[in-house]
Amino acid sequence: MNLDFDPKKNYYDILGIWEDAGDDDIKKAYRKAAMKYHPDRNKWDNVAEEKFKEINEANEVLSDTNKRQQYNAYRSGGGGFWGFGWVWGGWDFWGFGGGAQFGGVDLWDLIGGMFGGWWGRRNGPRQGEDLVLQLTIWFEDAYHGISKKVSYTRSLQWEDVEEEVCETCGGAGAVAQQVRTPFGVMQSQAACPTCGWAGRSYTKDGKTVSNGGLEETKEDIEIKIPAGIKAGSKIRYPGMGNDGLFGGSAGDLYVKILVRWSDKRRREWDNLVTDIDITIYDAVLWWEQTVDHPEWAVTVKIPKGLQVWERIRISNKWYGDKGLLKSRGDMIVVPNMKIPKRLSKDQEKLWKELRG
Repeated sequence: MNLDFDPKKNYYDILGIWEDAGDDDIKKAYRKAAMKYHPDRNKWDNVAEEKFKEINEANEVLSDTNKRQQYNAYRSGGGGFWGFGWVWGGWDFWGFGGGAQFGGVDLWDLIGGMFGGWWGRRNGPRQGEDLVLQLTIWFEDAYHGISKKVSYTRSLQWEDVEEEVCETCGGAGAVAQQVRTPFGVMQSQAACPTCGWAGRSYTKDGKTVSNGGLEETKEDIEIKIPAGIKAGSKIRYPGMGNDGLFGGSAGDLYVKILVRWSDKRRREWDNLVTDIDITIYDAVLWWEQTVDHPEWAVTVKIPKGLQVWERIRISNKWYGDKGLLKSRGDMIVVPNMKIPKRLSKDQEKLWKELRG
């Protein structure tokens, strides 16, 4: 399948916006980022050129409603028959468990009806649903690593629940129906209106228990976020999702990490990009400036004759020392030149003399 986007890229991070950003937010973020990395302002800067291409790609997808919906679906694991993505600690596959729709008909429901439950999705043990939490951390926390206690709700089996065969469907969990599909009208099965595929009814203390005997329960968990984690990474906790039915195993809990970058610091690959303000005098003459770093203060030397599109690179001052290659990224300083708007008469005279 040819896609108009790369589902492995986080276009929201590229534009520096949240996933629920509106159209106006996307436009503003795009204009700001495009102006900053435009080739005319960053001549001979290959990093800025690649960043500019990514910014345009992100804007093209997120500003188009249909592309954005499809992109979001793929990122959440519902975009195709097969799907895969990186989670912290290994590859994880999704998408095959259900949700494929054709003409409003759930593909797995149709297959289950045609083959009498041969697939075992309805009549046999059913695995519990996976849950996804989003956790936002600060820039410094992503660098150093941190532990966070969070609360969430998942479905667990009620205790002391009485189970009986459903009278409506006789334990089958389904009722027959005709379904119009792209292949014509077919005889299929639909969920029992009483038990919803369960084939059983549940009571506790004489009262009917819904949701297959599952109870919404609040859980507390400590999320251990490793140092150097990238925005958009998922941490997996096996068996911490919803309980399964009919002896099925519990689903997993995925914690998606969002990173709140500061106004003047951000991450590009394994490099730290920091914006600093300098004057035209600093760029022309030479200057030293102290720049904050998550671990220590770094003295940055601004070379004489610095051009407006140039960046200053300081080796081995950022992420990567705990990664696969055991090497650190660089700290890239982006000088923002501040031009004085008001001059005294004497200052203006000096500038005119310099120009002459």
